[in-house]
Amino acid sequence: MKELPRFIKIGDDRINIDEIVSYGLATDWDEDEDEEYRYLYVDTKKDEGLFQYNEDDVDFDLDEKISELDDLLLFR
Repeated sequence: MKELPRFIKIGDDRINIDEIVSYGLATDWDEDEDEEYRYLYVDTKKDEGLFQYNEDDVDFDLDEKISELDDLLLFR
């Protein structure tokens, strides 16, 4: 039987684990607000490209989501 694709749910998005190219936490500067903001990014092979989840706009903890991605994708 063919192996079914695995997905991770981040916010309202379901992302195929096999299509993730890179992910991580980043900090940028918002010139309009004149302050830094932190976000999670997930880059995929598909046309959707880069998903960004700003810490102030999501209802999940970015560090916990990074840990979940690490558990799914990193070889230990």
